[in-house]
Amino acid sequence: MFIDISTYVGHWPFRNLKYNTLSGLDDLAGRYGITHMVVANVNGFFYKDANTANTELLEELSAYNGKTVFLPMAIVNPTYPGWEKDARDMIKAGFAGFELAPIYHGYSLSPEMLFDEYSLKHRALEVINLAEELGVPVRICAGFENFRGRSALDNYNNINGDDYFSLLSKNEKVHVFATSFSPLAAGENFKKLLETRKNTYFDTTQFETLGNKAAENTMKIIDSSQLCFGSLSPFNYMEANLLRMEFTSGFDADKMKINAARAFKLK
Repeated sequence: MFIDISTYVGHWPFRNLKYNTLSGLDDLAGRYGITHMVVANVNGFFYKDANTANTELLEELSAYNGKTVFLPMAIVNPTYPGWEKDARDMIKAGFAGFELAPIYHGYSLSPEMLFDEYSLKHRALEVINLAEELGVPVRICAGFENFRGRSALDNYNNINGDDYFSLLSKNEKVHVFATSFSPLAAGENFKKLLETRKNTYFDTTQFETLGNKAAENTMKIIDSSQLCFGSLSPFNYMEANLLRMEFTSGFDADKMKINAARAFKLK
């Protein structure tokens, strides 16, 4: 088993993507021995109703006949009316978990952060709590592009460690994937939480592994069970993150390939 925890289908408005279909991802996976891919439809980051993207992914999955096992994540926008019913329906339809995109949907992860009266009841914590009820994991995407080289039309925000801490300290039971986020960027509170919250996972996309010092510093924050392989395909080159995985000092590459299995209850 070899699991890639961060892949996407769909279109990105700021540049042309390749391999942004299930068949394209399947081709990549086949080249590198990847057996499972955790996937969401990035269109849901931009649709007013994110669930439309989930139904698009369902249609693509129904026509897919490749070898890679896809674990679909339903994109949930907790500021959209009726999101909970849609989220429940997607799990019933076979989705493996939920995806949050706070940067592109315009809300904070922090349960204490309130924007206006309309959004008082629409918080990320409600999605986390629903995930606990349904027994599924949550993936939180911290972004796709290096903001220094982004399109001028792209969103320019970051999720900080304190926001993660505020959310995850309220519910420590759900398996959460913090993708495209470096453990080294965690705030002091979040670092302390990670000592006990072992069901928080990070991918390799923001991990500077070619320097041993960076690896040593990361190992002070998380352990080998919390680092997973993630390619961020099709936004990144697969080879770059394979190299990060193989040359990460102190972490077991074989374990990185399967650490996510427990969150998805894979044998």
